[in-house]
Amino acid sequence: MSFYRIYRPQVIGEIDNVHVREQLLSLLTKDKKELPHAFLFTGPRGAGKTTAARVIAKLFNCTKPTKTGPCGTCEQCVSISEGRNLDVLEIDAASNRGIDEIRQLRDAINLAPSAAQYKVYIIDEVHMLTTEAFNALLKTLEEPPAHAVFVLATTDPQKVPATIKSRCVPISFHRASADELMEALKRIVTAEKMSIDDGALTLLASSVDGSFRDAVKTLELVSFHKGKITEEVIRSLVSLTDASLVTNFLEEVQKKELQKTLAIITQLVSDGIDIKTFLTSCLAILEQDLLSGKDVSDLIACFTDAYGLMKISPIAQLPLEVAVVEYCNVVIPTKPAGRVEETHSQKVIEKDPSTSLGMTSLGLLTLEKLTEHWPDFIVAVKPMNNSVAAVLRSARPKSVENGIVTIEAFYSFHKDKLSESKTKDILVDILKKLFGEKVKVEIVLGKK
Repeated sequence: MSFYRIYRPQVIGEIDNVHVREQLLSLLTKDKKELPHAFLFTGPRGAGKTTAARVIAKLFNCTKPTKTGPCGTCEQCVSISEGRNLDVLEIDAASNRGIDEIRQLRDAINLAPSAAQYKVYIIDEVHMLTTEAFNALLKTLEEPPAHAVFVLATTDPQKVPATIKSRCVPISFHRASADELMEALKRIVTAEKMSIDDGALTLLASSVDGSFRDAVKTLELVSFHKGKITEEVIRSLVSLTDASLVTNFLEEVQKKELQKTLAIITQLVSDGIDIKTFLTSCLAILEQDLLSGKDVSDLIACFTDAYGLMKISPIAQLPLEVAVVEYCNVVIPTKPAGRVEETHSQKVIEKDPSTSLGMTSLGLLTLEKLTEHWPDFIVAVKPMNNSVAAVLRSARPKSVENGIVTIEAFYSFHKDKLSESKTKDILVDILKKLFGEKVKVEIVLGKK
């Protein structure tokens, strides 16, 4: 069994997020019947939202509660921990986002619990529900049966309707602090009798972007190493970069040495370095520069945008490459007559900005890449417009030439749907986010 499952907090006192632990402890001051029937957990992935949701389920159903919360050892607590409690249902809204699933929930919720005192519904990534599903859920939240409790969890609270939020008690999960991560890791190190340097543990904690889950998974990875675990071991096993490489990269970016900077990124990928971790290290240094009075806000903005796009990019390093290109102000010619000027050790080609189609000549988007990642493209479109994503499954990319992406549809009504200006805007936006290309989209009718 993995470390994350073995050492997952089972009771309130084991929760390492101090803020969340204190809020859950405050619930103990009231009788169960006086507690809220709906909670909204918000925060980044790996912050412990699902773990805390299960503790909430135990709080309502524990048969041997203590002054510090659920006991963690009674049959109700154990069955919840093992995921076999029939009255605690965990729903992934990313996979069950439609109105039919919520209607089934609404129909079943009126049935009495089978063995527990309360039915607890944990809905993860609740922001992925459709508008219709949210409306159906709202009716249930407005008039829930006395035995029902909801815990809604999301990494994107901005997409949760205000009407839903207003009926829930919010609990915010921040990224774990260094002290919180170290406390969680040291507990496992002691239990597993691991031999690891404090410096190595600190380095590991700094590499996971405040995620408890990632920290524990990484610790499990390095636990297979024979002998004492040092900082060097952490760097080699987790593909971390040293500070000198990060510093060198930032120096080249700030000098706007585009080719040297892109070469460093290529080398990082070749060496198996995790690009997201590398970018986190860059932002940590830039934060210190900012606090010391250096003008790095533009670079921080570029890199922060790149970090956000990495989760949907089919090519891990692409958002960072695009950020570097944009920061270095490289402008691609649209007219053969453009002339080259040297500015800040960088080649800039003059052109009329209004006619720009983006960065086509960099080769960031090609027909081969678009064809290979067509399923990823459709997945990225789905949250924006589900019907358009469905239509795209029956279409295919035909060409990528001169900044124009041509998509081939095989039914007239599909062509008409994809040709709508609003639809094209969505497709252009997603292509820019995924591939770093600002392009035009054309739709043609093909032969089946």
